[in-house]
Amino acid sequence: MTDSAMPSKLSRPAQHILHPTDFTQQSDLALAHALRMSLTNHANLHMLHAGKDTHEEWDEFPSIRQVLQKWGVIADGASRSEVTDLGIGIRKVIGLEPGVVESIEGYCQRHPIDLIVLATAGRQGLAAWLKPSTAERIAEKASSFSIPTLFVPAGGRGCVSIDSGEVSLNHVLVPVDHQPCSESEVERGLRAISMYGGDHANLTLLHIGSESKFPNVEIPDGPWHVKRVVRQGNPAAEILAAADDCQASLIIMVTEGTHGLLDVVRGTTTKQLLREAPCPVLAVPADRR
Repeated sequence: MTDSAMPSKLSRPAQHILHPTDFTQQSDLALAHALRMSLTNHANLHMLHAGKDTHEEWDEFPSIRQVLQKWGVIADGASRSEVTDLGIGIRKVIGLEPGVVESIEGYCQRHPIDLIVLATAGRQGLAAWLKPSTAERIAEKASSFSIPTLFVPAGGRGCVSIDSGEVSLNHVLVPVDHQPCSESEVERGLRAISMYGGDHANLTLLHIGSESKFPNVEIPDGPWHVKRVVRQGNPAAEILAAADDCQASLIIMVTEGTHGLLDVVRGTTTKQLLREAPCPVLAVPADRR
């Protein structure tokens, strides 16, 4: 990164995490991921619901204290101040705009959000308003604000246990290409692991194409076991197949407009990944250099 370049949202600890919720069980796994990262980074968790400001809707927001009690982080009957003592802030908000995408966009314009964590339909279940087509639109908006977005498929395997809050980040799949920059991509992947609180993982670097054109990727020193895999075929289909083969806990994709095969925020690749990914997908906008 040059001195004049703007720092990536993942080059510093996330301080403001946005979790849009539709008050359904399909959002519970995404909430677990957002809360775990809030605890690890001592961050503020913004829970956003798009709808009218009614007493009934305020009562439907998930209880963070109940989740933390279930995880054994705080004792049963703990006060709100004990949650604050953990170094996190909880904010529950009703969206001002009439639509889901518009509410998220408006909130990101008004607040310094570092990461968005939301549920998608996934292979099983169907989040009421976070359908693949909606998730794709949210990804486009987040990309325009350079905000990394974690898509958590309802019914899929996650990195965080709903029951205990434990992190299981055993295998991370990182598709690489020459554009966007692969080394920058891997660096973001390793930072994402630390964002969860994990300190090691198996990394599979996946290149769709020929072995001779595999990008030259240098991995920073650390407790990583790195494997290189080459596949040929449709990018989305091969990424999904590789994720199944290695039982990936997380897929990390760097996006850069309509540039190159790693653009997952537009077109059929996005739709297929968001509908069929067996694990969370972290879409990170590439650094603008």
